[in-house]
Amino acid sequence: MKNKKLIKKLSLASAIAATAVSLCACSSGANTATADYKYEMAGAGDYYDAEPMYAEENVAYTDDYEAYDEGGVGVQSLSSPINENQASASVAKNRKLIKTVDLSIETINYDETIANLKQRIESFGGYIENEYSYNGSIYNNSSKKQNKYCNITVRVPDDSLDAFISDVSGIGNVTQKTTSTQDVTLNYVDTESKKQMYLAEQESLLDLLEHAETVEDIAYLTERLTEVRYNIESMESSLRLYDDLVDYATVNFNINEVQVLTPTVVAEKTPTEELKEGFKTSLSDVLIGTRNFFMNLIIRSPYIIRGLICLAIPVLIIFIIVRIIIASVKKKHKKDYENYKAMKEDKKEVKDSKEAKDSKESNETKEIKESKE
Repeated sequence: MKNKKLIKKLSLASAIAATAVSLCACSSGANTATADYKYEMAGAGDYYDAEPMYAEENVAYTDDYEAYDEGGVGVQSLSSPINENQASASVAKNRKLIKTVDLSIETINYDETIANLKQRIESFGGYIENEYSYNGSIYNNSSKKQNKYCNITVRVPDDSLDAFISDVSGIGNVTQKTTSTQDVTLNYVDTESKKQMYLAEQESLLDLLEHAETVEDIAYLTERLTEVRYNIESMESSLRLYDDLVDYATVNFNINEVQVLTPTVVAEKTPTEELKEGFKTSLSDVLIGTRNFFMNLIIRSPYIIRGLICLAIPVLIIFIIVRIIIASVKKKHKKDYENYKAMKEDKKEVKDSKEAKDSKESNETKEIKESKE
């Protein structure tokens, strides 16, 4: 029974705190927000023996309206009326804006440009949040040395952003610039209102904890107080993050090393001028390409020689094997030919012998016949 009454009182106190803070967050045109709350409990077994929940009988909630500006926190009590135009002007003046700028810069003197940029970052009170740089390499599939480039994320004070951008624009040729602004005023005010609500609930819980008598009540109030304090810390962490993003603007640099800067202003040219400039550009490209070809040929000659040697070894082996096979085939053909020739000569000898024998027999027969006659 007592626990139920405690929960009921706790819920009522939380509702009062939430109502007061909601009036703070939505106080445009609001008037006095003062109310007297009195808790009377009668009858046997009442939790606080008919004592008021707070030490004072009348408690006036006059939560403060937080005016968010760069110099600090201004306080205006809800007990005095707020003019709607004044409130709107105050919010417009003290908006929480997160600014981000992206810059693409070309440069011929890469190392000098990077050194100048870092010097200017330090002079404006900023710092480098993230940096990635590539210093060029010829050890890749490209036929020429790669140009250097880097990506740098810089944080600078918001009030110095315009001066910083104007200053660093002179360190190179700016080819692209993008500026974005995110208004987080509503999120900031909402987070601050929730924080104030939890603070008010924390005070109520602490007051209830002082009057708690049973172990169950103390355990319940302690658990709830832990949750409230965790939420307060979470709100404060979010507010600190917002403050950091608002107080320090983000500037993203993409710096590229080039041989020729991109013209920022292209003047209108006659056809003759375009032909002359196009011919000069083509001739320059041909000369640069020819020079790079021979330079790369000389630079890469050890790799070329190594490749030729590696290629020559299997070619030589294949050539030797083919020569051996051809010699073997020729030798076999020669032997077969000699055997064929010998066989042919033997056949001819046999034939000649047979013909000689036949001729001899014929002559003998002829002689015998003539002798008989």
